Amino acid sequence: MDPINPLGERGIDVLVCGAVCSLLPEPDTLRTEGRPPCTVVLDHGDDVLFTQAAMASHNPAAGRIVVHPTVASGDRLLWHDILRALGARPQVAQATREEQEHAVHAALQAAPPCRLTVLRAHRIRVALWADLVHLHRTTRADLVLVHHAELPDGLAHLLRHCDHRIIDTLASVQKLHSLPTVSGQA
Repeated sequence: MDPINPLGERGIDVLVCGAVCSLLPEPDTLRTEGRPPCTVVLDHGDDVLFTQAAMASHNPAAGRIVVHPTVASGDRLLWHDILRALGARPQVAQATREEQEHAVHAALQAAPPCRLTVLRAHRIRVALWADLVHLHRTTRADLVLVHHAELPDGLAHLLRHCDHRIIDTLASVQKLHSLPTVSGQA
C-alpha cells in the first residue's frame, strides 16, 4: 500500500473531523489488511429478535462473545463488561477506564480470533465507538456493534471515515450469527 500522506503513514484507524466534509478517504486506506470490516447492525425498530439472535450466538469457547452492556453513564463499565465476557474478573473499584481498556486490548491480543458483539450500541458515545473500531483494527476480534435506533449524524459521519459494513435485516443478523432464518421474517 502506498503512503496516504507526506508523513509516510500507510493506514489510518479512524479519521474524526469536526465539520462534515465532502472529501472522504479512499476505502482502501480505511481497510485493515486481511481483516473484514467492522459490522454495524442497524436495528431501526429495536426488534427483540435482533437481540435474541445475537444473544443465542454467545459461546466464548467457540470464539463468539456477546456483551449486553450495563446501563450507566461513562465508558468504564463497558470495558468492565467486555472483560467479564472474556472471562476476566476485573477489579472495578480499583481500575480506571484506561486501565480496563488496556486490559481488554491485552486480553484480545492474547486470545485466538473471535467475534465480539456489543449490544445497545445506540447508548455508546461516538468517541467510544472510535475506541472500539481501534480495538477491531489492533486485535484479532471481529467487531459487531448492534445499534437499536437510527444512526445520529455524528455517528454516521464517523462511519464514513472507517471500514465498516451495515446490515439491517433480521435474515442478515441471523446469517451473521449462524442461526437459521425464520421463514416469513426479514
